[in-house]
Amino acid sequence: MAAFSLKWPAEAQPARITSPFNPATGAVGIYAPTDTRVFACADGQVIAISGYAPQPPGSGPARSYSVLVQSGAYTILYSNLRDLLVHEGLEIAAGHVIGRSAGPESIHITVRQAVDITEMLAPPPPPAPRPDAPELYLRPTADGVRVREAPISGKPIGQVYTMDTLVSLESEEATCAKAGKKGEWLHVRARSGLMGYVSAEFLRLASQPGGGLPPSLRDTNVLGMNLDLHNRLGRPDPAQLQGLGWIRIKFNVSLNPDRPHTDDNSSKRYGNTDIQAAFNRYRPFLEPYVRAGLKVLMVFTHQLYGEGAGFDWNLMDSGRWRQLTAKFTEFARRSVELWSPTGLVHAYQVWNEQDTEPGKGRAAVPIPARDYGLLLAETIKAVRAADQTAPIITGGHTRGPGAGSAYARAALAAMPADVRPDGVACHPYGRGVAGHPFSIFGALEDEIRAYGVILPDKPVWITEWGVLDRQGDLSVAKQVAEYAAGFMKIVREKFPGQVAAAMWYAWADGMDNGYGLVDAAGRPKHDLYDRFLKL
Repeated sequence: MAAFSLKWPAEAQPARITSPFNPATGAVGIYAPTDTRVFACADGQVIAISGYAPQPPGSGPARSYSVLVQSGAYTILYSNLRDLLVHEGLEIAAGHVIGRSAGPESIHITVRQAVDITEMLAPPPPPAPRPDAPELYLRPTADGVRVREAPISGKPIGQVYTMDTLVSLESEEATCAKAGKKGEWLHVRARSGLMGYVSAEFLRLASQPGGGLPPSLRDTNVLGMNLDLHNRLGRPDPAQLQGLGWIRIKFNVSLNPDRPHTDDNSSKRYGNTDIQAAFNRYRPFLEPYVRAGLKVLMVFTHQLYGEGAGFDWNLMDSGRWRQLTAKFTEFARRSVELWSPTGLVHAYQVWNEQDTEPGKGRAAVPIPARDYGLLLAETIKAVRAADQTAPIITGGHTRGPGAGSAYARAALAAMPADVRPDGVACHPYGRGVAGHPFSIFGALEDEIRAYGVILPDKPVWITEWGVLDRQGDLSVAKQVAEYAAGFMKIVREKFPGQVAAAMWYAWADGMDNGYGLVDAAGRPKHDLYDRFLKL
């Protein structure tokens, strides 16, 4: 933008300044003896004239006028004039004669620039709600609405989405008056603890809180157990699980257990695509557990579709993942169409430990975050087509609160804004009470908080936790029991209503590398078994 410049306003010679700029008044004195013509310094419009008309002859010296001219973002005040040749509203150009100097020696010119004070204004504290007033809930009307430290130009500190529920920190009167109004701001708190200001234009009143645990899960014990139909140790008597809330089971369509294992897979033991046959195997397995009061989380992994289907997991690229996704989502939809009418499955999980580093997974097939985001979104839509109520959650992230949560965010960013899972799952192995020998990676709180803020109004699901690679070591059973008790104390006391389930891995030694409640012969490790089942 070019600098604002002014023409010399008086015809008197010599042209000189009679009084320098006065910071107190903003005026500069220009040499202009009485009757000197005074010209406009710049183009503009006369917006105000003040002063008095000349006095009658013989009654004393004439009174002077001041003329205010708007010139773009500036106003120019010409003072000590008489015999005016302008009027309010007149458009004038630089050099236009405004009038004459009232003398005796000078006129005064003052230039001011309009300043937007909006950013200078400190917002008043919001009206405090009454201590006895019920909480008022708000929901964003768009995804990605910014939360700021202060209204208008405050630093962004987070985002909220249409599925989030916010609590108003202002009075009922202020909240109701502002919600949905452009130009207004509301002070709010999210379930994650995030507090700040949100443009009220993007908020609507909500009649009740959403997010967290859905009503169907609020009375369910969060403690659960991983089982395995195809492992002789992974099928305990349902009576042994009395009091637990959950079992987690993988729906393995790929495996055909009726065929013998061979190293070259020539028997087609893997790669089965008969969903009905798999359903017929799993249904009688699950029914006794559900009758015993347990809820079922069913996992869809590469063994739903993909294993034995000709994919080399070490050579996958985005094109091959898209090819798999098309078939995988079809298998998910067809499977849920069978399970939904039975009422046996309460929630679905999509994939397992998808964020595992390539080459390091034991039973996991890692997927790049963007490709997983596509698979997750398409699977959610497929499951929803067959069951509109069961929660659908992410696979269990295994790389901790840093890399794991970053992966989860990247996957969500790759999904359509209107498709979201009903919870984020993690596998916090090596985390628990800080300082415990089995909490080698740190505090459990760090993991729950890291995943909890990804979808702030949705629960965190701990779909695997426990102690690994100590099977058969009875000397640590008491120590493992202390670890488990401390873990669950953190879940229940520090995160009530924020964790949907915490499922131990595994029931028995010999179920992969998990430390079981029972040994490989099915005998309870009483130091752990008795205490765990009372958690």
